[in-house]
Parts: sequence; C-alpha cells; structure tokens
Amino acid sequence: MSALADTFSAAIGMDYSSGDYGTGTTSEIWYVPVVGKYESGPMTYKVTVPWLRITNPEVGPNGDPLPGGCRDVESGLGDTVASAAYALLDGRDGGLMLDLIGKVKFPTADEDQCLGTGQYDYTTQVDIAKGFGPVTGFATLGWKKFGDPPDSDFDDPVFASLGFALPVAVGTSAGASYDWRQKVVSTGAQIKELTLFLTHKLNQHWKVQL
Repeated sequence: MSALADTFSAAIGMDYSSGDYGTGTTSEIWYVPVVGKYESGPMTYKVTVPWLRITNPEVGPNGDPLPGGCRDVESGLGDTVASAAYALLDGRDGGLMLDLIGKVKFPTADEDQCLGTGQYDYTTQVDIAKGFGPVTGFATLGWKKFGDPPDSDFDDPVFASLGFALPVAVGTSAGASYDWRQKVVSTGAQIKELTLFLTHKLNQHWKVQL
C-alpha cells in the first residue's frame, strides 16, 4: 500500500441563507468563507476565515446565536474556525466512510457589530457516508459547547443531519438533507430544516450549488 502524499489546497465560496432559526426574528445571512485545507494521511486540517453580511443579526452561520441589538444590517470579518478530522474508515471499494472531527471557533468577529459572541466555541462530531449504487447517503451526529457572553447562559446542544445525493446529469447531482439541533436558549426552539439542493461542477476547481 503506497503512502498518501501530503496536499494543501485553498478555496473560496459564497452562501446565502434566510430564516428565524428558532428565535422568532428572520435573519438574512451572506457568508463568504476562505478555506485553507491540509491533508496528511488520514488527517485533514482546515482553517476557515469568513466575511459576513447579516440583516437583523440575531443569529449567525448555522443558526448560532448572536448578541443582537445592533443595526438592521451589519457586515465584516466573521469568527475563524479551525478543525481537525481523522478518517477512521476511508470508504474504499464502496465501503463506509467515517470521520471523527473536532472544531474550535475563535472569536475574531466584532461582537459590538453583533457578528460574533466574543467567545470560543467547541464542537465534536462524527460524519458518515456510504454509496448505495448511484446514491450516496450521509449523516452527522455531534455536540457543541458554546461560550457564554456576559449575561447569557447558552445550552450546549446535540445536533444531527441525514441526507442523500445522486447524479442527475454529467457533472450535476441533486439531493436532500434534514438538519436538527436542540435549542440553544431557553426562549428559543429546536432547529428543524429540510433542504433540497442541486450541485453542478463547472470544472475541476469550481462548482455551483443551489
């Protein structure tokens, strides 16, 4: 068995989302991440540095709570996230892929602009994927430890997701995912989201997902 070569890559993306995420206030979020990734054997390390633009900043990316009480629209540098993943199973020959992942969120966002809480957050999760003919099924189970800003007492929620993807044309795939998370604040609600998506690979380096 040959050794896997170490590789480094960088990417930039853009994501738009809208919802109340259990807060009762609808927030619109533009999220533009710059991602650096280093792979060495079964380990994958990532650092994500995002730019954010949030309308009604009550929640941030992934529905994470924000302090609130700021202007209707805020924008700027978001919180940096560093992660390390260990591929326990690599899915060879159509088998199961199983990754153990740890993440740390660093408070690089300006909490005075309601773009972050000013606290460190910690996440641990397990990602699973397996091919069933042309269909790929995937699932996540995890737990997040939120840092508590002054006068706040966030719960530390369990979260999970389940979904599938399948090719519908050359370079194009479609799928669906269901995401669930326990509530983070006592006055909030659980997150329950069903997402339909369509992904088209433009070339070796670029893809579009709707």
